[in-house]
Amino acid sequence: MADAFDFGRLRRLVLIHLVVQVFLFVLLGVAAFVLLNKVPSHIFTNSIIRVVIVQLVLIYPLYRFAAADAEREIAAAAVNLSAEQLNGLRRKRVFSDITKGALFIFFGTFVLRAPAAPQIQFSILFVFLLSNLAYFQCFNAVAKRQMRGKQ
Repeated sequence: MADAFDFGRLRRLVLIHLVVQVFLFVLLGVAAFVLLNKVPSHIFTNSIIRVVIVQLVLIYPLYRFAAADAEREIAAAAVNLSAEQLNGLRRKRVFSDITKGALFIFFGTFVLRAPAAPQIQFSILFVFLLSNLAYFQCFNAVAKRQMRGKQ
């Protein structure tokens, strides 16, 4: 285990995630406003209830994925890592990025192939936005907690 860490890159990443969270939150509000104007309020409410249920199912896997990413970034912040350790961290990072890209493509395809009903399309969009928001929040929380513990 390394004794010294350089968290400069990770602090910038946490700040970038914060900016992305604000953008996603605004986008979520705009999407909710648009949906509320397109459909009756009971359909909007049912759509929000479905999204909350799906998010409750997804929160633990999202947390585990974000925690693994944060732990990997903490490990990468260690000073004086060997070439073998850097290659291992790089492989993990590439796998994580491919997984995130695949999920993005999945949601994009899912939104485009969904029926033309606005409540279904917006439900899928809300799940996508909330999943990304939850990932970034979990990543930041785990990264900040571990940075405090390592200093």
